[in-house]
Formats: sequence, structure tokens, C-alpha cells
Amino acid sequence: MSYIFNILVIILIGIVLLVSKKYKIFLDNKIDRHKKYVGKKNSYFIGGLIVFAFLFYEAILKNDFYFLLFYFSFFVIGFCSDLKLLNNPNKRLLIQFITLLPFIVLLDIQILETRLIPIDTLLKYNVFNYFFVVFCLLVLINGSNFVDGINSLLISYVLIIFILMLINFTGFINNADSIKNLSYIVFILLIFNLFGILILGDSGSYLLSLYLGLQLIDFSNSSILISPYFVVLLLWYPCFELLFSIIRRQINGLNSYNPDTQHLHQMIYKYVSSKNNLEQNTNHFITAFIIIIYNLFSFIIAFKFYYHTDILVYLIVNNVIVYVLSYNFLKAKIR
Repeated sequence: MSYIFNILVIILIGIVLLVSKKYKIFLDNKIDRHKKYVGKKNSYFIGGLIVFAFLFYEAILKNDFYFLLFYFSFFVIGFCSDLKLLNNPNKRLLIQFITLLPFIVLLDIQILETRLIPIDTLLKYNVFNYFFVVFCLLVLINGSNFVDGINSLLISYVLIIFILMLINFTGFINNADSIKNLSYIVFILLIFNLFGILILGDSGSYLLSLYLGLQLIDFSNSSILISPYFVVLLLWYPCFELLFSIIRRQINGLNSYNPDTQHLHQMIYKYVSSKNNLEQNTNHFITAFIIIIYNLFSFIIAFKFYYHTDILVYLIVNNVIVYVLSYNFLKAKIR
């Protein structure tokens, strides 16, 4: 069944690509400065269409009408951004917030504990809990969109989490079959993305990260044995990428929402590119490989100690320190 499923996905991607090329639609012309920097060739932002098609199909099968609307709403927000119809970051963030909050309340999505007594006390109040979930998802969604500037980076990151979850916790995941099927799709998208043929686009990065965040919240709530910091560790990189960028821009007196080319993944890309004469897609791959391999080691340890908060907190702090030191090192080198 999975073999047939994979073939159908490849056929679907092929059809969408052919239609896109023939009619010159869904083309990412890389007008923005940060997009010109990370990609010279034109790509098609159809990754979001493929991911949404799967989530739409899953929602129909399960009669999850509210989730269907949830995913559709974020697909539309991201797609409008891809089409340059929603360029203002402030407006986009406000629309994301306005969209997230009612669905989080309607679906009663809550985070049960953080193991920080003051916050856990506040989490007992539904209003605070809902806003806290919205905040966490906003950070994840927009941080994931940041790291998607390098081909294969976000897709690989999400895929590795999916695979490790399926290997270690298949019997404890409520939506294991859905995650498995989506993993097939993500892997196929990864192959096309590696060659710069297609990109996720904002719509794809929003949907993938939203789905990942919701699944991990559900997983974390499924057992008191699972430390909430296990989820934090799995999502630390895209979230810290966003938070660090906001802090960096505030310190430098820059607009906190306008995109730039000073993120860690872009700094690594600059450094890698300066050391060789390889083609751009190869440098994208090397950059993504460096970041993914580092996180993979961290993830492997985390999956062994998913119940051990002290070890997980140590790993998170260590990752943050490595991030900051690496950033400062690369900043000095690139000068």
C-alpha cells in the first residue's frame, strides 16, 4: 500500500510541476533580498499544495471538519504570502494570531505542564493556557519559516523528528499512520527540494510546522512520564532561531519583523560558500547537513532520556550555547 501511495504522490507532484511550468504559475521569483541570497534559480512553491492535499484527505477520512478548516486557514495565509498578497510581516503575524486562537479554543488544545510551578499554576486557567499554546505555535511556525531559507533544511528537520517518533513511540502515538504517510510525502518533497525544483513556500512551512507542533503537544500530554522539555528540545532550533533574531535585531535597533540574511543557517551558508567553488544547491545541502547532523546527535540522546528533565534541560542549554558561540564565530569570520 505504501508503494502505491508513494507513486501516487510522485505523479501528483509531477502533474503540479508540469502545470506550473506550462502556465507560469506558483513561481517564486525571489524578489525579496533574503530570497535572492539563498537561491538564484526560480523554484515553484508547490510544497504547501502537496502537504495541504494530504492533510485535506486525512481530515476528510476522519471527519475532522474543524481540523480541515484549521489547516486550510493556514494554507491560505501562507499561500497569500507566497503570492506576495500578504507581504507585511506585522499583518501576517496578527492574522496568524487571530486564526490560531479560535481553533485552539474550539479544539481545546492545551499544554498540561511545563514543570515550572509558576507557569503550571497559570496553565490551570483555560484562558492563559490557550494563549500560551498560541504563543508557542506562533514561535514554532514563524521560526520554521525562517529556517526554510536553505533548501532541504526544514524538510529534513521535520522528517528526522517524524522518523525518530515512529521508531521509538509508534505504539504510543495517536496518529502514527498519518505521521507515517506524511513522512513518505515529506521524503519525496525533500528529493525535489534538494535540486531546487520546488520549495515548501510559506504555505508549506506553516502547515508542516503546525502539524508537527500539534502532534508533539498531543504526544507530550499522553503520559506524565514524558518530560515537556523533550518536546522543547525537539523544537528548540527553529524556535530559538526566531527568538535569537528578535533579540539580535532589538539590540542592533533594527525592525524585528523584516527578513534579513543574518540568521545562523545563512551565516553557515556564507562560510561554506566562501570555502569552495561548488554549485549553490551543493552548498545548500552541506549547510543543511551540518545543522541536521548536530541536531540528530542531540535528538538521539533526547529519545533515550525523554523522561529525564535534568538531562533534557542540559541539552537545551548546551544547544543554545553552541548556537550563540557558532553565530559569533561565523560573524567574525565572514567580516
